[in-house]
Amino acid sequence: MTLEFHRTLPKGYTPPKLPDGTTPQGTSLLCQRMYIGGVRIDHQGGPWSDCQTVTGTQDPGASGGMGLWGLHDKGVNGTRLMVSTPEAEVAYGIVTLADGTHVKATTVTVPGTTYRAWAAPVPNGQTITAVDQYDTGDHRLTHDTDWR
Repeated sequence: MTLEFHRTLPKGYTPPKLPDGTTPQGTSLLCQRMYIGGVRIDHQGGPWSDCQTVTGTQDPGASGGMGLWGLHDKGVNGTRLMVSTPEAEVAYGIVTLADGTHVKATTVTVPGTTYRAWAAPVPNGQTITAVDQYDTGDHRLTHDTDWR
């Protein structure tokens, strides 16, 4: 996964309409470019899928989310990516799989911004038993068992 930040809305980008008919506000664009086997997830949605408008380099609305992404059936089977846009104190995440494997993913930051993310691969046929996030002192900050 790659985080891509555009300080201004790129030429050719049209903000999507929200369910209430409004357009999201923002002066910049933050994209999560996720790939599995060289294929970009959501490539069918066009060049700006997996992007969100943000305001400048420190928009707090761009953090705190987590999702499971894949190329098939909305990420419920096949090889997938667990992706987190964590709060500032999160240094890394560990995804525990049903077979006992632990997949560690280190948080990266877009230089000059507060935008951060980590991504961990989940192999085909595996299910997730827990997702934990830790700070730089190895203290567990979150523990989530709602993913599969």
